[in-house]
Amino acid sequence: MLIPFNQLSEQQKTVIKNIAREEKGNIFVEGPPGSGKTLISLYTLKDIISETNIKPLLLMYNHSLYGYLKVAINDIGIADNITIATKDKYFWDLAKVFNINIPESLKVYDDKYTYLLRMLNQADLTATFDVALIDEVQDLNQLEWAIIKKISKRIISLGDFDQGIYETGLNYEMVKSNGVYARLSAIFRFHKNIAKLAQVFSRKKEKLEDKVTKDSKTQPLVYDVKSSEEFDKIIEIIKGVQQNRKTIGIISPDRNKLAELSNHLNSKNIPQFYFTDNKTLRTHNFNDITPLLLTSFSAKGLEFENVILFGFDKDSSMIDKLQREKRLNDVIYVSITRTNTNLFIVRTPKTIKEINDIVVETSNAFVNEPSIDDLF
Repeated sequence: MLIPFNQLSEQQKTVIKNIAREEKGNIFVEGPPGSGKTLISLYTLKDIISETNIKPLLLMYNHSLYGYLKVAINDIGIADNITIATKDKYFWDLAKVFNINIPESLKVYDDKYTYLLRMLNQADLTATFDVALIDEVQDLNQLEWAIIKKISKRIISLGDFDQGIYETGLNYEMVKSNGVYARLSAIFRFHKNIAKLAQVFSRKKEKLEDKVTKDSKTQPLVYDVKSSEEFDKIIEIIKGVQQNRKTIGIISPDRNKLAELSNHLNSKNIPQFYFTDNKTLRTHNFNDITPLLLTSFSAKGLEFENVILFGFDKDSSMIDKLQREKRLNDVIYVSITRTNTNLFIVRTPKTIKEINDIVVETSNAFVNEPSIDDLF
């Protein structure tokens, strides 16, 4: 559920008011995970729409965030006044307007998309929007950023380059130097014990713990199990937290592991959502308490009361790719910071060193653990 405006922090309200006052020029709002960047984007749009007759463009990078924001803008009554799209879909649709055809020689999606962006950047683009709001701006690449600057008179971008999980070429200075800069400092999503763990994988030296407003006795829980027991341990955790009737996100960087887990849950008649086609996330109800299985990439921008991390395996081709590209810590950081209350990590002998090196309270049982007294 979206937090009402009157429950926002004074800092968040001030940023929204300052953005509304800036009638010209671009704005970049930076903040750590859980600082309310998405909330600010939504209430900023509401302010802009209520004060003017313009119809803004709202762009985000993945289908899951689109699904979440689509519900949110409907909740605050501005759905009819906004053009909302994932960045890829918007640019593909724009390419149709300019009759850009992709050469048949290009077979890989990334190659096709890069070609499309280059052609769009060379097209006679005009500023068709008075303002474009970009959530998770750090996940744009330089070509996408260049096109957005052409199609919109103003850009309001929100993001955190500490959460960049793609090699995009777009950097902090390019966005920051593009206009007015505001920084959110407080973290409202998760508590200090989550912040301590996330800090291990953060690019920045400043302590996340010092920014957190919530305290809790709840510690992240780590379960060391045999590989053959991994999925059954996840079922045990699900059954334990479902007593709370809160949202559950089950996150792995490896889609193959999620598919295996989904099959196992189905065999045990455990209800869950797992979408082989990410586009289905566009219509998902993110308030549903049925466990949702997501890759670390699709989980970006979302939050859950309970997060279960698993499948960070040494033999995973995705893990190998992330290690080679030096993005593994960023993906772990994003995965950990999806929780707003409880974090469970399931490890096996196959688990990578980075996750195995995590030192928190370990557990081989779920029920009656003293460290989770305040879970229920």
